[in-house]
Amino acid sequence: MAIGYLALAIILAFTFNARARWLRVAGSVIAALGLAMMVLSIILADLDGTFAAVPSSASALHRITPAVLNIQAAIATVAILFLAWSALTQARRPLATALPLRNDETQFGRASRAFHWVIAVLMFCLVPIGLFMAILPEGATERAGFVGAHQSLGLTVLLLVIGRIGWLIVSPPPSALAELTPFERRASRMAHLGLYLALLAFPISGFLLSQGPSIDFYGWAIKPVGEPGLSEAALALHRWVMPILFYAMLVLHIGAVLKRHFGEHDKLAVRRMLR
Repeated sequence: MAIGYLALAIILAFTFNARARWLRVAGSVIAALGLAMMVLSIILADLDGTFAAVPSSASALHRITPAVLNIQAAIATVAILFLAWSALTQARRPLATALPLRNDETQFGRASRAFHWVIAVLMFCLVPIGLFMAILPEGATERAGFVGAHQSLGLTVLLLVIGRIGWLIVSPPPSALAELTPFERRASRMAHLGLYLALLAFPISGFLLSQGPSIDFYGWAIKPVGEPGLSEAALALHRWVMPILFYAMLVLHIGAVLKRHFGEHDKLAVRRMLR
């Protein structure tokens, strides 16, 4: 399961910024189909009683998980419509110019874009996987697959974020858009800093809270830390603090980009990271 999600993330990262328009169209279609499968799985969980089986005595986190998944399904449905529009738009666009490997003054290069989109796709996979893990009974046969995929992809995100930070040191990001107000510049820096913090703390806290005999990393067994006191703190961080921070920074980040693109008709904001 984890290999499949990783392959999907790599394919989408490549196609989203490909020169050929048919590849960009294919990327939008593949992403839409992937989201449709996620929405379908959530609908089926609603219909087959998986969500209803969460006991009323469960923790608050477990009780709200079905609602969070349904909200994510609604957001994914909107994203599917956006991707359909994007595919139609990309089909009419000409062959794009070649991107440099490194970042320049106006846009991110191929390496930064690859890091960005692989991490983004993996995070969008990790969240519903983690939420399904929270509501599936301990003895459920499919739970082991979800746990293994969540652990493997979480550690992958950690390595990719570290790699991206290292790459940004080697190849600094473009300068902030000249049209941004001082407030928008500060908000942008805060959103990026918060996202990096969440993307690092999410997998680290997940690693620390793991209590099983081993952590799965694509079939390799990694010994968990297993300190009870540390695990309790990591659990609170992983399931409460980091999700709130991550979603808040994500909404701020995406909202700012959409505001520039649609509200102010500034296509450069999106073109910095997407064809």
